[in-house]
Amino acid sequence: MNLINWILTGIIAIIAFLIFAGSIYVVKQWENVAIIRFGRIVKIVETGLHFRAPFIDSIQRVDLRMQTVDMKGQMAITKDNISVGIDAVVFMKIEDAESLILKIKNYYEAVSKYAQTSIRNVIGRYTLDELLESREEIAITLKNVIDELAKEWGIDITRAELQDISLPGDMKRAFAVQAEAERESKAVLIKAKAEMEASVMLAKAAANMTDPNAMQLRILSTVNDVSKDQSNTIILALPLETLKSAGIQGVASLSAITPKFKQG
Repeated sequence: MNLINWILTGIIAIIAFLIFAGSIYVVKQWENVAIIRFGRIVKIVETGLHFRAPFIDSIQRVDLRMQTVDMKGQMAITKDNISVGIDAVVFMKIEDAESLILKIKNYYEAVSKYAQTSIRNVIGRYTLDELLESREEIAITLKNVIDELAKEWGIDITRAELQDISLPGDMKRAFAVQAEAERESKAVLIKAKAEMEASVMLAKAAANMTDPNAMQLRILSTVNDVSKDQSNTIILALPLETLKSAGIQGVASLSAITPKFKQG
């Protein structure tokens, strides 16, 4: 009889230990836990070691870390009726665990579906050119639209990004032709500007050449450059005015530059 009592006592002790052990739980640093008693949330507990009433309380964990919702291959139509493919991502974080549990069943799917609808509506407000030029503005608009509804569920939409915008094949070719035309136009403008600047400098140089002394210096410099090769024969037809301005000494200096110089 004593043996049976010991066995019963041992069984009861083991059951009590298991019940007690099952009543203790740990809340991680990145979690909140809702204590549900008779179908009602009685409190939200944070990080640490906690105890719940056996057979009465149940717990539901909520992850507070940043989560991402990928939206790849979303088709949308711009304001000017051009179909584009959009790859976007939404970053969200749980702020109110109680609201999340009470107001939405599958919050991740709900945010994803609403984001897909919102991105089509937002893209429809912009033309294709505006879409390509204002990606950051569109991302902010998308974030605000989704966040307006998600706040009711205790979710904070921290950021939205447009990762890629895919254009139809004919639009890609049109943009390539446009880009090539713009590059050619810029090249023509740069060349015309350079020619204009060169013509201004040449006009100034020509104005300076009206001075006989400047012309003489220019002739002497030219002769000096071309006479470096002694195998060349240089024949100059100099204007009479130049010879008069140069004088005998000037002509002698021209003759000294090359032994094969001939006055014509």
